[in-house]
Amino acid sequence: MSRRAAGEHSLEHELPPIDVDTGATELQLRIFKQSWKNVSARQPIGSAENPPDIEALADFASAILERRLTDVVRYRREAKLANKSLRSSSSSDDSGGANLTNGIVKRVRGGETATLNSSSSAQHNYDRILLTSRCRSQLRKFVKHIASMYNDNYYHGLEHAIHVTMGADKLLDMLHDGSVDFLDSSNEDFMASEPYLKPHQSKDDMDASMQNGSTFSSSAAREAESSSSVPPSTADQHNQVYSDTFAKFAFVFAGFIHDVDHQGVPNARLVEEDDPICNTYGRISVAEKHSIKVAFRTLNESDYDEFRSTVYETNEDKLRLHRIIHSIVLSTDIASPERMRETKKRWQEAFSKHDPDGTSNAFSRLSLAGKYTATEEIATVQASKLQVVSCEVNDIRRGGEHDPRGELLMKRNSMTRTLQLEGGQTVEYFASSSNEDDIKTALRHSVMLETMLNVADVSHAMQSWELFCFWNKKLYQELYSAFKAGRSKNDPSIGWYQNELNFFRGYIIPLAEKMKKSGVFGDRGEEWTKNAKRIRDRWKKEGERISEEMIDSVKQDFA
Repeated sequence: MSRRAAGEHSLEHELPPIDVDTGATELQLRIFKQSWKNVSARQPIGSAENPPDIEALADFASAILERRLTDVVRYRREAKLANKSLRSSSSSDDSGGANLTNGIVKRVRGGETATLNSSSSAQHNYDRILLTSRCRSQLRKFVKHIASMYNDNYYHGLEHAIHVTMGADKLLDMLHDGSVDFLDSSNEDFMASEPYLKPHQSKDDMDASMQNGSTFSSSAAREAESSSSVPPSTADQHNQVYSDTFAKFAFVFAGFIHDVDHQGVPNARLVEEDDPICNTYGRISVAEKHSIKVAFRTLNESDYDEFRSTVYETNEDKLRLHRIIHSIVLSTDIASPERMRETKKRWQEAFSKHDPDGTSNAFSRLSLAGKYTATEEIATVQASKLQVVSCEVNDIRRGGEHDPRGELLMKRNSMTRTLQLEGGQTVEYFASSSNEDDIKTALRHSVMLETMLNVADVSHAMQSWELFCFWNKKLYQELYSAFKAGRSKNDPSIGWYQNELNFFRGYIIPLAEKMKKSGVFGDRGEEWTKNAKRIRDRWKKEGERISEEMIDSVKQDFA
């Protein structure tokens, strides 16, 4: 049964606009403060009592999307101001930008210095509104609309989508937690929405300042840049990377929509039943492709014009969002052998080799994009400017051989993949490049986004024991429900205990280890593997008993 009636097109009360001084909401603070192990929309975690309703779940998604979209708009405004200042300073005399006084902030971008005077006419003309009241209302209305289209599945339902979205959001925050370097004021990989933790300032001090109305702002970091004590080599590395706010918005957006209108059965069953969506999307990753289609079709409705225009400032933004969403949502189809082979190959291509200096390269700090560099759009999936290409499915070839399934394998130095947008247009999002480093960097960013969403998708197996047991039962209930309804030939009660151990060994542990091997999360890279192994070891001891009790309980519920 669909939730549509509960949330479709409900009118939002008037929301105040978000401006440059707006502080975090209480819910945003609650989400921000949750540790990875306890990320959950349910409190207490793992409790079967008092499940959150659609309104509460929609509030979580709205708070996260609103925070990330605010970052996007803030960055765009600051980038335009910086560009304007650079043009202005380049036309002034040699000493015009040399004198730094109070009220002037120095920012380094790709070796160039821009001086921003807070009292300048450009600053006075700066639009203080980041998200209008109408945009905020439409964002929340969109969230409720998508939420209403999640079916009441035991596992692949709205609460799972919110859990994935919250996990994805936390992973983005954790990018900055792996090393003290991330907290240093010279770090250009600093996100506007993340509170700046000054040296010698405790987490409690930061939380208190946020509660007192401090904004999610990086201004403190900028003001401290001139007194940085970071070694030049480290600072140079940080200045080469930054956090791509648009990719981060796309990432949490993907988490929210990735299972919308899921039927509660695997893709293989949809293909076996010759479900109508197979006629539209082929026979690979059909549920994921359908969810993507539903999400963008909804976003394109007239009710969301201002929200959509805020996300899509340009047509290139629109293509970029399509590109990112397709890449990472399709990667969540872990039941597809073809998809898993491609994912494995892409990971090996991105991370199997080291740079000549013996390190895993400068990617030890995830940038997710390149700003003011030779490569402008290396975020997520491409190494050079977006190109629209014509491509007939029947003409797509795999390694020189015709592939009737229309799937692509990337080849080194020719990493070309396509996705089909509405209207039949296809977009090349692994553009060819003569620069091997650009290609490698683009691939790494793409693969890391995919890996991180895969982690968020099965986060309960890398968090706490309570969350694992809760979602483990939810998954069993969904599979058993399909079995009882005649939509599955497999009785999940047979071998459930051992199958869980096999899943840890074959998928969860290797996935968790990628988080460490990538180098992206610094000192925190082992957290997912440690949690997963701790849960696995406890399952070895208690899993048989828990499985028997769960199987009996669910059987009685379905009697």
